[in-house]
Parts: sequence; structure tokens; C-alpha cells
Amino acid sequence: MISLIANELKKIFKRKTLYVLLIIVLAFCIFNAVMSKISENMNDTYSENEAKYYKENLEYAKESGDIEFERQCRSYLDAYEISKKYEKDSWQRYIVEYKVQPLIENMLRTKEGKEYELAKSEYDKILSDIEKNDWKIFAQGELEDINKQIEETQNKDEILTLNDEKQVIEWRIEKDIPYGNSTLNKYLSSWLSAKVQIREFEKNKNASYQEKVNNQRNIETVNLCEYAINNKIDENIVVSGNSELQYKLPYNAKSLLLETVESFSFFIIIAVVIVAGTIVSEEFNKGTIKLLLVRPFSRTKILLAKFITCLITLLISIVSIIVIQIIVGGIVYGFSSYNLPTIVYNFNTNSIQTIGILQYLALSTICLLPKFILLFTLAFSIGTILTNSPMAIAIPLLGIMGEQIINQLAYTYEKARFLMYFVTPNWNLNIYTFGKLPELEPITLPFSIAICVVYFIIMMCMNILVFKKRDIKNI
Repeated sequence: MISLIANELKKIFKRKTLYVLLIIVLAFCIFNAVMSKISENMNDTYSENEAKYYKENLEYAKESGDIEFERQCRSYLDAYEISKKYEKDSWQRYIVEYKVQPLIENMLRTKEGKEYELAKSEYDKILSDIEKNDWKIFAQGELEDINKQIEETQNKDEILTLNDEKQVIEWRIEKDIPYGNSTLNKYLSSWLSAKVQIREFEKNKNASYQEKVNNQRNIETVNLCEYAINNKIDENIVVSGNSELQYKLPYNAKSLLLETVESFSFFIIIAVVIVAGTIVSEEFNKGTIKLLLVRPFSRTKILLAKFITCLITLLISIVSIIVIQIIVGGIVYGFSSYNLPTIVYNFNTNSIQTIGILQYLALSTICLLPKFILLFTLAFSIGTILTNSPMAIAIPLLGIMGEQIINQLAYTYEKARFLMYFVTPNWNLNIYTFGKLPELEPITLPFSIAICVVYFIIMMCMNILVFKKRDIKNI
């Protein structure tokens, strides 16, 4: 058996296709890391591109008579001129954007009168406070306003919301978090947003299953943010599973690495499907199967050796992509983030859990193995039964393209619930990790594993049966 596998691996690694694919993966990995870095640098307050946009549209607003849009353009450009005095991503620029610009727009709208004078007075005071170079002046002012609102209101829901806003300000002062676009500020805003949504969910007595799933994500967000804020970690320490935070926090080498296997799953699938779809069919098409079958091995052993070779190819592909991402991510972002803790919220214990990078990568990869194995087994089956290499490669790839459509139908429509017995809603076991609720209510972890096992057994039994009985006299 070992000699059969070794022989198959020698044949596979002589294929130029795999090396071309490896070069493409490397190029895509570099492109992805660089573009993530560039997009992060473009998220500064008051960018030149935005200023250019408003400047170009100012004349259009004048000509079209759109007074409101004209005021918006003017207020932005005036505020942009003020912000240019301060460093990029500074707290001063944040204050100009969120406090000064609305006042400028209000002054342009009122032009004169009491409302104008009030806006102008506040505008002058804010600019004066900015010059004092102490962001805590604004934080203390916000805290005083919040406390005043809490004292004046009798609405319990409003008091709860105000207390959440107060907590954010108190954290800002206590943990010394200046205003701006830092990662800690994103944790603060995400925490507040998630808390608001949790309170809305708690008032809903007839919540749907999907609303329960979304609420669980919000609970996860609140706990992850609290951990980062309390430990003052101004870095992305969140794994890719949390969609609430995933698209808000800036990337680093570690966050890209944690997403590697799922992000590059298409390339992994292409590599292993090409091998699995041709490893048997090409033997028949070229007539070399006769030379193989005359060796002192049973047909079942020969077939299993080829299947194990495909499995080894899968593992090599995964490891290769992870190694490439470690190197590329480290070069683009620096290697220091690999030392950061990886934080998850465990719903089984209702607590924060710290997990190592390699441990998380191993877990997420194992959870994706059913998807990879079933797809290459499908390619292997078509290649074995029909001996048609193009079809063996094309059908699994079409299955990947249709995965989202099938899953969305199953999640959305009651009449399409029968699709839960199909393999695509079940083959990614990451949906169950750390006690998370799956998107589709009826399915469970044992159910998904059982579905995957049944599909696998059916395909492998068909492969062995057909391969053992195939007549090779006319090949």
C-alpha cells in the first residue's frame, strides 16, 4: 500500500498544473495582504479624495439649486480646511468631523438669528478647546451631558441606553482612549451598537430563529469588545467568525492568517479536485491501468491508495497555503501580531476563551475537512465511474458555485427546508464551534456529521463496486 501511495505521489508532483496553481496562490496572497493594508490606510478622517469629491460637486449643487447638498459640500470643505492643521488620524480631526462640521452646516443653514449665534458660540468654544490639546475636555463635557439627561428622563429604556453611552465615555477616560479611528475606538463603538441591538431583542417576545442567531452574535461582540477594552488591546484579536467585528477592525498578519484556510478554500479545492478527478480516469484514458492492475495488489487496495494520495495532496495544499500566508502576512504587516492572543467567546461556558493561533487553525481546518473531502470524493467518484476527467473537475467546482444559493434557499424559505438533507448546509462544521447556533434551526452537529458520513459512504461504495467489476480488456 505504501509503495502504491509513494508511486502515485511521484506522478502527481510531476504535474506542472499544481506548481502554476501554487504561483497563483502566492500572487493572490500578496495581492490580498497589500490591498488590505492599502484600504486600511485609506480610512482616515477627511481624506483628500473626499474633499475632491465635494469640491467637484459644489458647482453642480449651485447650478442645480440643491441648497441642502450645497450646504453639505461647503461644510465639509470648510471643516476639511480646519482638519488639515492636525495630524492624520488625530483625535482633533475626529472632533472636527463629528462636532465642528455639523455646526458649520447649521450656521450655513440659519445664517443669522438666535440659532445661528448659539451654533457660532459653540463652534468657537470647540475650536478653542481643540487648541488646548486635551481631548478629555470633550469627554468630560459628554459625561456631564449624559448625567444630566439621565437625571431628567423618566423613560426606563432611555435610561438604559444612556447608561450604555455613559459606560463608553467612562471607559474612554479610564483607559485613556483618545477619540479617533483606532482599533480601541472601534471596539467602543461596536460594543455600544451591539448593546443597543441586544436591548431591542430583549423587548421582542416573538423573536424568530434568525433574530436569536443575530442576538448571539451581538452577545459575542459585547464580550469580545469588553475584553479588548479592559485589557487595552489596540489590535485586532478577534477571529474571523464574528461578522459584527470582522469588517470593522483593521487587518494584521494574525487576522489574515486565521482566515487563510477559509479564504483560500477555493484554491485548495481546485488543487485537490484536479488530482482526484484525474487520478483514476487518466489511467483508463491512457491505458496505463493495465500496468497497474497486473501488480500484486487487489483492486480495492489500488483504489484506496489513490484516494489516500488525494487526501495527502489536500493536507499538503492546506499546509502550503498556511506557510505562504505566514510569510507574506509577516512581511506586509510585521510578525509581531502573531504573538497576540486569539480571543473567542465560548457559549458553552458563557466566557471568554484564549486560544493559540495553531490551535485555532487546526480546529477551523478540521471543521472544513468534510467540505474538502466530500468535494474531492465527488471528483474521484466521477473520474472512477465515468472515466471523464473534464466532468470530474467541472461538477465539484459547479457545486461550490451553487453552495451559497442552496444554503440561502434553505435558510430563507420554509418550503426549502428539505435542503437541510443536502450536504452543503452541513459540510462546514465551523458553524458549531464554541456553542454557536447554526443558521438553519433544525440542524445540529451530530446531524451534520451523519449527513456528511452518509454521502461519503455512498460515493466510496459506488467507487469500489464499479472499479472492482470494470472490464479492462478493451482498454
